[in-house]
Amino acid sequence: MPIITIHNLDKQRAWGLWNIQEETKTLEDSYSFGSEERMYLDSISHPKKKQEWLASRITVGLVCEQLKLPYAGTLKMPDKRPYLCEQNGEVSISHSHDYAAAIIDQHKPVGIDIERIDPKILTIRKKFLFEEEISEDVRQMTQYWCIKEAGYKLAGEKGISLKDDIIVEPIPAGINHGETLIHLKGVTYKILYFEYDNYIVAFNID
Repeated sequence: MPIITIHNLDKQRAWGLWNIQEETKTLEDSYSFGSEERMYLDSISHPKKKQEWLASRITVGLVCEQLKLPYAGTLKMPDKRPYLCEQNGEVSISHSHDYAAAIIDQHKPVGIDIERIDPKILTIRKKFLFEEEISEDVRQMTQYWCIKEAGYKLAGEKGISLKDDIIVEPIPAGINHGETLIHLKGVTYKILYFEYDNYIVAFNID
């Protein structure tokens, strides 16, 4: 199984990264489905989406194992936010192309995102960045986007604007990892971001 890492941030919080290499059938055979999960998977028609769904849930299960939490499955609320079945912990999931990522905290809200570094980001950057944040640096633009997406998931509510409601402290160009702060509706969160295999991963660490 090509799990890249499962890592504790503290006793209450851990995250994981999975490189999706298996066929959908292999992933399906290795996953213990929780209540209603099989029905949800069967409702997904696109093969790649099925593969991402399974890989992300397996990752969640492994993160639960790292935290010594029983795992009974992951479903979505009506607003599409994931939640742990039969658990009170907070979970966030992301997937992009060949990777799935998940983070769990037993008590506090969490947000994680993974994005592939792609020059196409330059065509959409004005949709989520202030003018002073914009540059021609593809990695830096992906870092901002990934950090803001993690903040969006952390907020846990609809109607949040990446551009207007999530303010990121400036990120230096030319670096592939670091920490920054985001300001979200009067609350400040610390975000860790790093590059791996031409992807950016970002999640909150407080």
